Amino acid sequence: MTTGFDDVVFAISFSPDGRTLAIARGAGEPVQRFGRIELWDTETGKLQRIIKGFDGPVRSISFSPDGQTLISGSIEFHSSKVQQKARSREGVRVSLLKWWDPQTGELKQKVVVPGEQSNSIRTTLSPDGKQLVVREGFPELYINNALGFSRYLSFKVKVVDAQTGEPRFKLDGDNLGAASFSPDGNLLAVTNGSEVKLWNTQTGKEVRKVKDLRGDANAVAFSPDGRVLAVASIRYKSESGHRFRIIGISEVKLFDVSTWKATLRLVDVGAVNSLAFTRDKRFLIIGGVLPEYKSQAAGLNLVDFQTGKVTLLPTGADYNEAVDHLALSSNDGLLAFRAGPATVKLLDTKKGILKQTWDADSVGDAVARSTSRFLVSASRVVAVAFSADGMTVSGESDHGEIKFWDHRTGEVKRTQTSEQDDPSLVAASSDGKSFAEVNQGDLLFWNANNETKTTVPFGGQESATALSLSANGQMLALATRSEVTLLSPTGEVHKQLSIQEGMINRLAFSSDGRLLAGADHSGALRIWNVGTGDIEKTFIAGSGITALAFAHNGELVAAATSDKAISLWNLQTGLPFGKFQKHDAPINALAFSPNGEWLASGGDDRTIVLWELAAGKSRRTFKGHDQTVTSLAFAPDGRLLASGSGNASVVIWEVETGKLSRVLR
Repeated sequence: MTTGFDDVVFAISFSPDGRTLAIARGAGEPVQRFGRIELWDTETGKLQRIIKGFDGPVRSISFSPDGQTLISGSIEFHSSKVQQKARSREGVRVSLLKWWDPQTGELKQKVVVPGEQSNSIRTTLSPDGKQLVVREGFPELYINNALGFSRYLSFKVKVVDAQTGEPRFKLDGDNLGAASFSPDGNLLAVTNGSEVKLWNTQTGKEVRKVKDLRGDANAVAFSPDGRVLAVASIRYKSESGHRFRIIGISEVKLFDVSTWKATLRLVDVGAVNSLAFTRDKRFLIIGGVLPEYKSQAAGLNLVDFQTGKVTLLPTGADYNEAVDHLALSSNDGLLAFRAGPATVKLLDTKKGILKQTWDADSVGDAVARSTSRFLVSASRVVAVAFSADGMTVSGESDHGEIKFWDHRTGEVKRTQTSEQDDPSLVAASSDGKSFAEVNQGDLLFWNANNETKTTVPFGGQESATALSLSANGQMLALATRSEVTLLSPTGEVHKQLSIQEGMINRLAFSSDGRLLAGADHSGALRIWNVGTGDIEKTFIAGSGITALAFAHNGELVAAATSDKAISLWNLQTGLPFGKFQKHDAPINALAFSPNGEWLASGGDDRTIVLWELAAGKSRRTFKGHDQTVTSLAFAPDGRLLASGSGNASVVIWEVETGKLSRVLR
């Protein structure tokens, strides 16, 4: 079970057709790295999809007018190093805007809002879907003579382009809060303490202040025709007795937008959190806690403009279920609202009945949340690769489990569990779509289009000593004591390469699949032509080879040796290209960047060294792994480097800065 503050509802939004309700949730503290968007079918009440790609709470969501995009605002905790202790909190909070495809749950794009350590984010989308108000809250301290040090939030608000996230203009105010666009998008109203400020969205200039409010403005809404602006303000009083309590007292004022004169004042409305006009302009819905004589029950006030009557509608037992975050479907047929920290209720407004209730447990087992992102596991990711578009990282552990992550969000998109024993050898295609393994003498193959691993028919009786998979996953190389067999995933043998002496313990295909490198414990390195089966080059590394890699252009081959060095040869000339040495322990993995500028090496010393090939020098060392580095892969654009390690994790690094981008588990 979860508690309200473990899994808080922060925002709700209807799709334009009213068939889907999006609920934004997350933990109260970003450092818990827990957030999600739930998409519910409003007719059946069934869960359509969960979007889990967040490292913190989702604070706001909005559907685009065409329903093809869902925009989220989230506060996420990004670690500055690999977490080595369960209570480690080294990192920063960042605000993120993300654009999602609600049909597939795929991320379209994301924008990091400049600045760090923000504590909250709230967004408001304009009716035409072209502008987005972004409000960030930052914690600050001030000295209060009575209370000592107190903490509060200061806010920065700006309007950005809703398609790109590019800033358009900033809003000035000391305490900017709730925002509402006029229906034509030309006016933006934002609460600011005891007043409401209005901006012209075309010029970015402030055009008016609405004052004469009792207390601080905390909710604002334009009528559907843009002629009326409703403003809720609240002040507080305290009562002592058998228990001390603070009571919110609100009033709601309606202003004529043409004259800015108040046309209606509602005072007996309890404590108001939110406002919404029905699309037919007949009702104003006021959500919060009902007046004191109603025992402060949670509920709604319905203001009927035709009759002038105000109807009180209790929706919960007490203030713990206070109504907030009102949302109406496009035809006014459905009303959704937050009822307390973790619950959303859906009303059928035509029938006047409660249609659905969703709480933190409504998703059932669809959300698996660990108590800590620090996991102690003996499992190591021994093969890792990026997809061709650079958006997905895949990896296989030494327990045979295969995972696919969206590295931009950290979300696990797919998991292929293993029904076999732990594999002795594992290989991945460079496009991340295919994996091969040797398991209890069987050769197994798995492709992203398959549901299970399949056995590759292989007639050899000797134990396998090395395994490699071509870049496109269409050819496997399997070494035994006496030969190397080239075969397809279906078991069709293309070539058998004899081994005159030495046992091959490492294999690697070139990017184009034309060459195959094989190394033995003595340090001999053979380069075969895959098409002819002939040995084109032989190099002597001097000691046992622990890792192999070809440059993407096929001009260089690199071999890491047991003396903790890396030797490189030019395949055109057959001459040595250089020798690198910096690691303090054996090297397990090598990877060339796609542009041929860098070579990355990782090993038992838990570091990754980035080598500049032209200069022949190390340029950067990535530190922070808590266990051995076992696999490496560059993203197709060369900007990111993925490293597989222990704790069944893959770490994503920024190549240019050396900063840790994300840990995938």
